[in-house]
Amino acid sequence: MPKLADFPPALAADFVLGAAKATQFPAVAPLEIAFLGRSNCGKSSLINKFLGRRGLARVSGTPGRTREINFFRILFRKDSESFLVADLPGYGYARAPRSQILSWKPLVEGYLKRKRNQKAYLLMDIRRDFAAEESLIVSLLQGLAIPVTVVATKRDKLKKGAEAKRAAEIRASLPEGVDLLLFSSLTGEGRREFILDALSPLYPRADGELR
Repeated sequence: MPKLADFPPALAADFVLGAAKATQFPAVAPLEIAFLGRSNCGKSSLINKFLGRRGLARVSGTPGRTREINFFRILFRKDSESFLVADLPGYGYARAPRSQILSWKPLVEGYLKRKRNQKAYLLMDIRRDFAAEESLIVSLLQGLAIPVTVVATKRDKLKKGAEAKRAAEIRASLPEGVDLLLFSSLTGEGRREFILDALSPLYPRADGELR
């Protein structure tokens, strides 16, 4: 059987629902992976590349298009349990009425406060700074005891020297205990490291691989 680090696509990846209120959240899964980040930071593209499925999460050219929490049920291999991926609405910019934007906050916080079997990934464009909004989200997640890792997306936009410099700058600005991963949805660079990190609660690590 191939190892997960050999990059097989998920065996099954299905859209469950788009939840506009807490009563619509699906039942808690053995693992729930939440993706957060500014609008247009590359969440949908990363989800598609991570799972090896084109078009599962819809990629929009209009920032702020995701207005619900989109849930996907994922099975990576036959000997494992399925888990949930939660694509949360972006923040920082959105073409939506202010009243609707404000309604997203309790929806997102309501989901995170379930804090059961969750891991969170805060995505940011590698060309941006880790700003006050990102810091607030990390503080919220840490306050809820939800493990959080920052993912610098769009690494292909920089040459290797510039990429290393930006990664060092971002790491220096992160709160204590928060790790950084680099990812490119265009080239797939960083996918192996992301899989190893994201799925470790379901598969114990051995010799740097998932068994």
